[in-house]
Amino acid sequence: MGEEVLQEEVLRLRFASSVTASPKVAQAIEELLAPLDARVTAGAVDLALLFATPHFDDELAEVLDRVAAKLPHAVLLGCTAEGTIGVDRELERVPSLSLLAASLPDVLVRPFHIRQNQLEAAETALDWERIVGVAADSSPTFVAFGDPFSVDIHAAVEQVNEFFPNAPLVGGVASGGRQPRGNRLIVNGEIFEDGCVGVALTGRMDVHTVVSQGCRPIGKPYVITRGDRNIIHELGGRPALEQLQHTLSALSEEDEQLARQSLFVGRVIDEYKGRFSRGDFLIHNIVGADRKSGSIGMAGLARVGATVQFHVRDAQSADEDLRAMLAPLAGTEVQGAMLFGCNGRGTHMWPKPGHDVGVLREILGDIPVAGFFCGGEFGPIGGKNFIHGFTASIALFREP
Repeated sequence: MGEEVLQEEVLRLRFASSVTASPKVAQAIEELLAPLDARVTAGAVDLALLFATPHFDDELAEVLDRVAAKLPHAVLLGCTAEGTIGVDRELERVPSLSLLAASLPDVLVRPFHIRQNQLEAAETALDWERIVGVAADSSPTFVAFGDPFSVDIHAAVEQVNEFFPNAPLVGGVASGGRQPRGNRLIVNGEIFEDGCVGVALTGRMDVHTVVSQGCRPIGKPYVITRGDRNIIHELGGRPALEQLQHTLSALSEEDEQLARQSLFVGRVIDEYKGRFSRGDFLIHNIVGADRKSGSIGMAGLARVGATVQFHVRDAQSADEDLRAMLAPLAGTEVQGAMLFGCNGRGTHMWPKPGHDVGVLREILGDIPVAGFFCGGEFGPIGGKNFIHGFTASIALFREP
């Protein structure tokens, strides 16, 4: 009986997270590694995510060596970022490191690194299977980080959607550099300055993704009845601008003022759903309007037959949206979380640091969590992966 209990305990998913704001590398490494033993067995860690601000660029190899020595069997994955997230802290505009260590028994961890020439040459599912090391029918979950200066990240996401349908992709665009070769990407303990790095995870685990786009809907949904490329000419058989004005006129004075400052269009991804709510819309910017024709331009495809709804965004809406997305998971047992937030969130959106990780732990408990502030976040909406902005993209790991 005791042996069975021990075996069951050994096979459970286990996570640990740590974070440090120490600018001195020796102390930072110590603060990063010391807390791990309380939650995981170092020799049993299979995956470690490391995020570092550019302050540590010259010492990043030393950091990796120390992490690898502590976690000898782990696949090391990560990138540089303008800010990091770990445990219960979001660190912005200061030197910092964050780490997430995961023991994933019965889970296969396949690391990969794809460059632009490989991406352009990949034309079939078999090509992608060779790159990422798993087959499409193995139900993988992808965690990836890309350099925007050296690889077409949009094309990479689209190819994942095409060749691995329904496979979630979480992660984000590295934000540590402002010019080519300014970012550092980490995979399998190596450091690269180009491409996209990641892992494909398959096996005994349940990964629940939450993509909070920080918006709330206003008015009612409309069907695009006439559109061309990114231009919505008609909604519900009437000029799009007329329908927008009708929506605004029904709002409270406060919401109308907010809409005139921060208005978006949400496009439904899964049209087969009978009713639409938060999480069903992909949010697009409105890029212009033509009063003469009554048309509205958006930063997305205006496909005839698609359902859209106007949205607004502010700090309160973003808080409400994240809480609403996480609320159904309250009371469930989550072993660990990855949190990838837009670099426009944090103290750019709220007066105090730590909002997103604070809400996450308030609702789900003191779970290990780590991530970073991205230049664009990866996450699925309606079963399809997208690159988002102003979003908190979260992967929650649970026992199957």
